[in-house]
Amino acid sequence: MQKFVAHIKTEWKVYVMAIWMIGVTGFLYHLNGEVREIKQTSIKLSSDVDSIESIFISTDNNVAEVKKQVEGMSAKVAIIHKRVMRR
Repeated sequence: MQKFVAHIKTEWKVYVMAIWMIGVTGFLYHLNGEVREIKQTSIKLSSDVDSIESIFISTDNNVAEVKKQVEGMSAKVAIIHKRVMRR
């Protein structure tokens, strides 16, 4: 028993360092899992944002087309209005 106590008194730093390294390894393993979950969530959000952006672009395009059609109809309606007012 005295040999064991003497050994621990001289080598305690090695054992503390080994326990510390095991703790750090466990923490990093846990952190790796968390980072992977965040990465998967980020990829999903990126996909959702891309989909929404695509919808906005197509909607903007449709609005621009409708605006052109309304402008064309506005000129025709103005001509019809002038003709009706002459009568």
